Amino acid sequence: MPKSFLFVFAFMAATTLCARAAQNDSMDCGEFDKPITTHDYTSAPSDILQPHHLEVARSFAPDGKLKLHICRADLRLNIQPDAKEIKLTITLNTQSGSYTIANYIQTLRVLPDKGVINLNFPKAAHATVTITLPMGLNSDNEINLGYGDLNFNAAGSAGHRQFNVGMGHMNLLLDKDKSYSKLEVNVGLGTLHDHRPGGSDGHFTTTKNYAGSGAGALEINVGMGSLDIRNE
Repeated sequence: MPKSFLFVFAFMAATTLCARAAQNDSMDCGEFDKPITTHDYTSAPSDILQPHHLEVARSFAPDGKLKLHICRADLRLNIQPDAKEIKLTITLNTQSGSYTIANYIQTLRVLPDKGVINLNFPKAAHATVTITLPMGLNSDNEINLGYGDLNFNAAGSAGHRQFNVGMGHMNLLLDKDKSYSKLEVNVGLGTLHDHRPGGSDGHFTTTKNYAGSGAGALEINVGMGSLDIRNE
C-alpha cells in the first residue's frame, strides 16, 4: 500500500475520532478562554470552594450513570467499589494567576442515580481533576477529555465505561483481563503501547479488540496522542 495512502487513511481516522469527541461539550473550549456565562452548580455546606481548590462529595450509587465532560485538564479517576458517593477534587496550580475554579464550572449536577459534570478550563489554568467513585456492574460511565492526560485504574470497576480523549495521553491500568468482558481500543493518530505480557504496540491508526473475563465493556478512544496499557 502506498505510503501516501496510509498517511491519508491515518489522518481520516484521526479526524473521525476527533469529530466524535467534538460532539461532546468537553471539546467546546470556548472562545479565547473566556469564563463561561452559564453555571449549573449549587454549592452544599460541606463543599470546599476556594479560588484554586475545590472539594465536593455527593451521594452516588454504584450503579449510577455518569457523564463527565472536561475541556482542558489532567484527569485521574480512582475506583472505590464500596463507596456510596462521588468525590471531586480540582486544583489549579500556582501559575494560574487570576483564574478561579468557580468561573469555569459549567455543570455540576449529581443525584444518587445519575450525574453530569461539565468543566471548561482554559489552558493557562493548569487544572488537575481527581474523581473517586464506584463503578458497579450496572453502571454507565462516559468520560470525555478534550485536551490533557488521563489516568484510569480500572481494577474494581465494572459496567459500561467509555473514555474519549481528543488530544493527549491516557494511562490505563488493568487487573489483567478481569477488568473487562470486552476491551475496544481506538487510536486515530498516535501510538499504542501495550505493556502486558504478549501485548503488541501500534502506530498511526490503531484499532484493537480484546476479550476478557470481567463484567462490562471498556472502550478507549484517543483522537490524537498516545495510550499506555499496563497490568497492576
